[in-house]
Amino acid sequence: MAHRQIIRDIRAGKFAPLYVLHGEEAYFIEEISKALTESVVEESFKDFNETILYGRDADIVDVLASARRFPMMADKQLVLVKEAQDLKCWKRKDELEKLAAYAESPVPSTVLVFAYMNKKIDGRSKAVKTLSKNGILFLSEKVRDYKLAQWIESYVDAQKLKIDGRTSQLLSEYLGNDLRKIVNEISKLKISLPEGSSVTSDVIEKHIGISKDYNVFELQKALSTKDSEKAFRIVNHFEANPKSNPLAMIIPVLSAYFGRIFVYQGLKDRSQQSASKAMSCSPYAVRDYASAASKYPISKIGRIFGYLREADRKSKGQGNATISDGMILRETIFKILN
Repeated sequence: MAHRQIIRDIRAGKFAPLYVLHGEEAYFIEEISKALTESVVEESFKDFNETILYGRDADIVDVLASARRFPMMADKQLVLVKEAQDLKCWKRKDELEKLAAYAESPVPSTVLVFAYMNKKIDGRSKAVKTLSKNGILFLSEKVRDYKLAQWIESYVDAQKLKIDGRTSQLLSEYLGNDLRKIVNEISKLKISLPEGSSVTSDVIEKHIGISKDYNVFELQKALSTKDSEKAFRIVNHFEANPKSNPLAMIIPVLSAYFGRIFVYQGLKDRSQQSASKAMSCSPYAVRDYASAASKYPISKIGRIFGYLREADRKSKGQGNATISDGMILRETIFKILN
């Protein structure tokens, strides 16, 4: 079940007696946990009917004792175990049996939640299988890089704003695969923009600070078309604003960019969907990578990887320590283009 459907059910008062939220993407787990804390128990009854435990400080006996209590002056109580991956019970058969016994017949007036962060739970145990059978087992997976721009579009739409594919791609590449960071930035836009407004590159520059003309993705575009004038204009801007455009951020992005071109060169199936999956990029970007691949043969890309590794070493003070990051970038871009 998708996290949005789980949240819709929670908001509608449809609670499962058990939730096991696990996986590498903390954002979805945090959002479901937040919805439960806001919905299960009314604010005036939280002192009596909401118990928050932490895995490192609790054991399964504490958890189950809390779960077996009955709510006071309310229909439901919430028992939320944060950082549940730190509970020792997952590695102890006798304690897992206690959890399985509770899961066989959970207290209907209790909503018991395990927020198992940043990793998958071992689903082979009887306890977890029973928890899943009588409740909700939600695997919170990272959004794939090639789907990130689409996820941003969907999220922006849910906030009653609009965004096009190019702009969502800019956000995804600039902010990276950190959903909480993306959500926080979009929240700034929601506060500033009227409902139904379009999130454009101008809006992003004004409210988030990503320059629409001078950013590493515009540099990529200049390199993809071998537009030397534009590329060095961007390099000049980076050199004048080193804190906003650190070389330590630029080199990995360019390495990933040429890595995707390298992958594209080796693809047999170059259809948009297949290529975007293979390169871990948005479908919108496939055409640009295809164009760049026509200008950078595999032999040249191999040398470019060497230039970028050399730039990384120099930026870390290896070799000539007197050369500035701006000069290192200028030299590297010259080599890439020639």
